[in-house]
Amino acid sequence: MNRTSTRWRRHTAIVAVTAALVAVGATAVPAKAEGVTPGQLTAAGWTCIQPRLDPTLLLCAPPGVGLPPLPGTPGFAGRAPSYEFTVFEFATGAFIGTEHLLRPDIYENGKPPCPQQPGGEYIHNARNDLWSCLRTHTS
Repeated sequence: MNRTSTRWRRHTAIVAVTAALVAVGATAVPAKAEGVTPGQLTAAGWTCIQPRLDPTLLLCAPPGVGLPPLPGTPGFAGRAPSYEFTVFEFATGAFIGTEHLLRPDIYENGKPPCPQQPGGEYIHNARNDLWSCLRTHTS
């Protein structure tokens, strides 16, 4: 094998590994979203919505997970036990924190605390029948 071919393969491998690490870093941990914009997440395949319960927020769900199905819609019975969204301020795109959602059967099994919400508890969202905890970012 000639020297140019070897260099080309090495360069291609480095580019592939770098791209994989960037992709994993962009989707793996929503809590590390500081500095990332909703536009960047949308371009990377995330789903972002302005929720009806609090239209001042923008919730972004990672690719492959998406938004939880609503009661009465296809997939509701088989929905995931939990979801985690990255939360931004709708008007400015400023990072706020993460929202952790639990199905009622999971929540009732342990009733985890949510110290950053009133009363230190998860709040039930009847629209999607999930228990919610907003964990705000602290500087």
